[in-house]
Order: sequence, then C-alpha cells, then structure tokens
Amino acid sequence: MLKYRAPLPHFNCKSKFDKIFEENLNNGSFKRINNRQNNEIPDMFIKLGEDENFGSSCFYSLGNTKILTTVYGPNPDSKYATYSKGKVFFAGKSLNINPIGASDRVLYIYGFFFFFFFFFFFILNRCLSATLTCISLALIKAQIQMKDIIISININSIICPVTKKMYHLVDLDGMEEKYYQSKYEMNSITLGICLNLKTVCFYHGTGSFFNSKTLAEITSYGECACKSLGSEIKKVLKQYTKKRIDSIYQKVNVLE
Repeated sequence: MLKYRAPLPHFNCKSKFDKIFEENLNNGSFKRINNRQNNEIPDMFIKLGEDENFGSSCFYSLGNTKILTTVYGPNPDSKYATYSKGKVFFAGKSLNINPIGASDRVLYIYGFFFFFFFFFFFILNRCLSATLTCISLALIKAQIQMKDIIISININSIICPVTKKMYHLVDLDGMEEKYYQSKYEMNSITLGICLNLKTVCFYHGTGSFFNSKTLAEITSYGECACKSLGSEIKKVLKQYTKKRIDSIYQKVNVLE
C-alpha cells in the first residue's frame, strides 16, 4: 500500500510570497477591506506557483475577503518530506479506535459512506459554511518561521471499503504548546477538515476579526485552530467507533 503524505509547503514559499506581496503593493493592485490603509488582508488572488507537482490549492473566505493561493508541496505519494529550511517528520501512530485490527496508518471503517457524509455535514452545519482546511496551510508558518524546530505530526487515513479511495485525517495534537508564540481565541475561528488527494480548502472567519491581521498571522491562527480541530476529529471518530463496538457486542450477546 502506498504511504500517502499530506502536501507540504515549498521550502522557498516565504520568499516567493514576500516577492508577490511586495510587487502587488508597489503597483497599486492591492485592494483593501473597508478602504483602510494599513495591516489589511488583500482582497485579491495570489498565486505562488503553477508547477504541476504542487497541485494543492486553498481558498480563503475571510468575511468579504477572498484570497486564492496555490500551496507548495510534493504530491501526496512523493517521497520528499523534508526541506533544507525546515524538517517535517511523520509518525505513523494510530488513533487507537479501529475495531477490526487495521494497520497503524490506516483506519478501515465499515459503512464508510454513511459515516463520511455524516462527518462532512457535521462540519458544514456546525459552521454554516464550507469551512474546510488543509494541513499545508497549517504548516506554512511552522515550516518557514521555525526552521530549527522538528515538528512531529500523526497522519491517519481512512479507506472506503467499497471504492478503496483514501482520505486523510491529520492530528496535530502532537505539536506542543511551545510551537505557538501566543494563545488564540478559538471561538473566533471555525474550521473543518476533510483531506483527500485533490483537496480544495477553506478558511472562514468574520471580516472585522481579520481586519488588522496579516496573511502570516491568519496562517498562524489556522495552525492553532487545526490543532484544536484534531481533538474534535478524534472525539467524533471515537464516539462513532464506540457505538459500533457496543453494537457488535450486543449482537454477539444476542447470538449467545
């Protein structure tokens, strides 16, 4: 079985972004929220690259602000998981909630279609919008600003037993508090996560909340939010699996 990896930001992502940011600022194509002049998020489209090997894209929805960016990183089945300006190691730890003895890296769930749509709409109804995000965005700040820190991340996958399509769940609980310079108000950001090999991702937040934030700061908020979201995902999966195990035990008891 192929060991898929979530896409990572390109090692030169920071310099490319800074260059594009500066160019747009100088040529006057930099649109701002509410016509303010300083510390605003650009209401514009930003492309960091068009390399076919870096195909994951993300769409930010920040109130009335929209930013489209191509996120750098290897293909999910690429062997390249480290860069010269920062290292990201992957640990294949299981969520320990698999009732049928699957491998450490993969969770097989019976009735996958029912479960998947339940999980998907659980996110949409909770946030009242398509608030999906990708691990690539969460890692950008850590990858380019904390070059000397090795970050361990647990990547778990769900395989649909019918179509054999793989979906990724990324658990950021392994990232310790020291990776964050300050605490963030999680109630101000609502994020969901659903990763596959062709992920389109969304950030969602109120425009007024982000008015004084730069794109780098938004990324750091997303990073922290993803950590919290990892706990929520595990909680939902554990509840689902517990119900399945209880149901299996009840059937066994009836047969006995």
